[in-house]
Amino acid sequence: MALPRKSTLFDTPEERITELEKRFGMSIDPIGSMDTMVIALGCVLFAITGAFIAAAWVKHSYRPIRAKNLPLTTVLYVSGILWFIGDLPMNGHVLLKGAFSQCKFWNIWVRVLFCFIYTSVLSIRCYALDRVFNQNKPTRGLAYYLPSIVFIGGYIIYSIVTTALPGWMTIGYAETLELCSTTEVYVIVTLCLLWFNWAIIIVMMIRLRNIQSTFNEFYEFLFICFFGIAAMVKTTTVHFTHPKYPLVIGYRIAETLGDVLIINGIILIIMAYPVVMSLVRNKEYEREWLLRLRTDGLQDMYEANLNLRAEGPVLYARMNGSVANQHEKNVVGECRRESKYFDMQDFGPDRYEQAVDRE
Repeated sequence: MALPRKSTLFDTPEERITELEKRFGMSIDPIGSMDTMVIALGCVLFAITGAFIAAAWVKHSYRPIRAKNLPLTTVLYVSGILWFIGDLPMNGHVLLKGAFSQCKFWNIWVRVLFCFIYTSVLSIRCYALDRVFNQNKPTRGLAYYLPSIVFIGGYIIYSIVTTALPGWMTIGYAETLELCSTTEVYVIVTLCLLWFNWAIIIVMMIRLRNIQSTFNEFYEFLFICFFGIAAMVKTTTVHFTHPKYPLVIGYRIAETLGDVLIINGIILIIMAYPVVMSLVRNKEYEREWLLRLRTDGLQDMYEANLNLRAEGPVLYARMNGSVANQHEKNVVGECRRESKYFDMQDFGPDRYEQAVDRE
């Protein structure tokens, strides 16, 4: 009678650690409570970011939030969650047994693909702003969607090709050690593609530097690029100086938490301020935002190319070249009487009247 097949090659976790230390000649840290804490902390941070995304959808008609391209930011958030899920087995926080032994699936189709999609969405967001405010073109039509299709389609093809290649050329499962093994060539190519994505984001960010104050995404993307490049330097350094980093607790925690902080931090840089303002200074902030939109001369681009209306009963009356300046001043006067708080802001009616007089 045949004996039942063991579910693991090692009788105890200690046996596996001993074998790995003998094979690699290094100290190995077992999976334990610290790994559980990293998973829990990651879930908490994603829950906080998810609360901001949910609040943004509740307030989706709020114009400063709509200008942030909420659907694209939501794709960014979902991609970040899947990237984090792929990090857990690939960074060594769970034992690579059973379903987690499918190294190609977790690495290629979850971790790497959604890391690509995350950075691609940032590039697409830059492109949308560049198209509206630098090229004065709408965010619709084939010309707008084609770069997104090429970007994401190219990475899906890369995932298909790397999956089809044998494990010894890309990534495979070492059953005798219960480990995923990646080749240096696969790591280099994947990191180069990620660096290419960030290079595009930097170029697009530079093109956004002249957008005026209301939509000045330049400083926002400056912070995003700083954190993104820091994360890439960290990841590249760790992969080449400590290729067995999933076996060392300090390195695997640094890699995973670094990714979690970058993923959530970038989304919060984009969405946190308008969401908070919609909750604590709803009308006042929208008034300031709309007035700055007019003062900066961006109303026409906002309405025509973002397919959003900048008009509203709270403050903003559409102002065409045929409308007399006196009428514009009357609108401002009504706004002044409506809200004393608005008078106190840096972008209050006095500044608006000066802008109208200059016209």
